[in-house]
Amino acid sequence: MGRRGQIAIDRIVALRSSVLPIYVLIRPDGTVTAADEVSEDGNDFLTTRMFGDQIAFQSIHGDYLSTEGGAICTRRYCSADERFTVEKLETQYAFRSRTGAYLSVSDRAPFVGLASQAGDTEVFQLFSLMMYGVNVGQQLDMIDRTGCIQINDLLSSDDLQSLREGVAEANGFALGGGHETRVHGLAGCTQSLADLATHPLVMQIARRLLSPAMQLASMESCRTDVDHVRKELEVTTWNVVYPYSRAMFPGVVDPRANFTVTWFLDQLDAENSTWAFVKAPLSDGTCTPQLPHLSSPGEVEAVTSTAQHLLAQTGSAWLCIGPYWMSNNVGAASFWKDYDAQTRYKHLSGQKDAGQSFRALTDAQRSAPLKDEMCPTVIQATYLRENTTLRDLAPSPHVLATYGEAGRQLAELTMSAPTA
Repeated sequence: MGRRGQIAIDRIVALRSSVLPIYVLIRPDGTVTAADEVSEDGNDFLTTRMFGDQIAFQSIHGDYLSTEGGAICTRRYCSADERFTVEKLETQYAFRSRTGAYLSVSDRAPFVGLASQAGDTEVFQLFSLMMYGVNVGQQLDMIDRTGCIQINDLLSSDDLQSLREGVAEANGFALGGGHETRVHGLAGCTQSLADLATHPLVMQIARRLLSPAMQLASMESCRTDVDHVRKELEVTTWNVVYPYSRAMFPGVVDPRANFTVTWFLDQLDAENSTWAFVKAPLSDGTCTPQLPHLSSPGEVEAVTSTAQHLLAQTGSAWLCIGPYWMSNNVGAASFWKDYDAQTRYKHLSGQKDAGQSFRALTDAQRSAPLKDEMCPTVIQATYLRENTTLRDLAPSPHVLATYGEAGRQLAELTMSAPTA
């Protein structure tokens, strides 16, 4: 539903003539044409952007449908020539350019053009992009407005089994000595993990919302030992994803430089979830996200006071854009806050074996075997805008090694390690 006085059109649509069996397409090279069908991968669908009663159409590759110069073309920007006034005719639409000409189609080249008046070939139907049983445009709109969404049932039982096998091959299920096991660089380890990194629904939303030239920055698994968090850790810690996690000084000014997807290989419920999240607050207007590692203890406490527990079904995904403070150790030491009081009371009141010391009881709790249901695993993939990567190739480490102190500093600037 749109706001009062506005026309409600889905955020991702296929533009089809009402009288001819053809769709308006924007090719990857930016040319405009028509075809009798759209591709199954969804890439022929167009992203819509509303400006009151005006609409702009953008391809997944970033090109806007334009009437600049009085002819149909595409541009990388969205100005007056890239916006069409919407004229609704029951369930169909006509699109009028700023010069008064209407978007039109023909069964002969050049197929897509402009007409001075709105006739049958200037009227269009709009079809929403549906994938995995959900309206993708609605998901894009929601994450664009709120920052995050959760989508259920994206992974089948076969998908989950293959992914667990891939994580197992990377030793991602091993736990020992800490509250978590993280394995980085998973995208190229197995076919199933590569498929996950390029999941069709994620690609549709991320490329349209973040950048058509986005890049995969990282893909890692994380298995959390919930009992260890609640029994062994003393404090809860918070983090953000790359590139925000690498910021050495406050002032990262892009609050939407990343798109992150967290996939749930196990269910997270009230019993086994120590995960929580909160959107990074913005300082200096609307540009600079506050980051946990660059915040005082008081600021961290204030921000995390509104954190929400992350609960999810097996096979679902949590998608977010921009930095979110996240933790997988919420509830640190919570077990002992309750257990100590109860056990001491029972021990002193004679409800426990008087010959067994309190220390023996607590040691028994700590040495209890791991329970798989209390060790949930997630896979997190983070995608970045193209402008956060190096433009030039890093100099050879062998060359840098010959430049002395300048070579050492240049290695830091280009993230290249010189040889000793």
